[in-house]
Amino acid sequence: MSDEKKALLRTSRLSELGLVTATLTHELRQPLFAIRSLAQLALASDAEAQAGHLQSLLKQTESLERVVEAVGAYAREDTGILGPIDPGGPPQACVNLISHRAKERGVKLVLELDRTAPLAAGEPTALLQILVNLAQNAIDASARGQHVWIRTGQIDGSVLMEVQDEGPGISPESVEQIFEAFFTTKGPEQGTGLGLFLVKEMAGRCQADLQLLPSTKGAHFRLLLRPWG
Repeated sequence: MSDEKKALLRTSRLSELGLVTATLTHELRQPLFAIRSLAQLALASDAEAQAGHLQSLLKQTESLERVVEAVGAYAREDTGILGPIDPGGPPQACVNLISHRAKERGVKLVLELDRTAPLAAGEPTALLQILVNLAQNAIDASARGQHVWIRTGQIDGSVLMEVQDEGPGISPESVEQIFEAFFTTKGPEQGTGLGLFLVKEMAGRCQADLQLLPSTKGAHFRLLLRPWG
């Protein structure tokens, strides 16, 4: 990758990490408050009630662990080394990261995982960043009550990951330029035009093919990965 592209990637990631940090703060506040409240209740309860409070405490800490793990994975530099990837891992981490954003906008996230899909060749950080970028765009393009799907599956010997929404879609005149640097259909205050360009670059580093599929409603992106081995 050229120095210019590396600089663009760093700039984009810093901007996205600011959003992730805000999301992390929001997502952690509620379970931390719940943990403190449950601990106070447990201290003041009898043994039977304490057992129920402690079970609730465990569930809250597990929720915190999932969010922290997803943010840590997103923030790490990718190694550039491909390895075997559980295709359900990056989509699940993506949902953990962006569920708050979807809730705020009244958009329904739907995770559909093909549990029979084989391991794929990829880099976990790059795949997570690809999905987060595509899913955030899909949420931003969606109206309240609409759905955003994140899927895994198999087709023609490849492992696929998809992000699809019910928004206005991408106009025919924009399709040819959608992966070009600095091209954006958003306003000047909303996008830099680097997101999909960098997503395409990261897909290439995973030796994957990123496609914009024809769709009668919304935008439909598909990432095709090689099976591992």
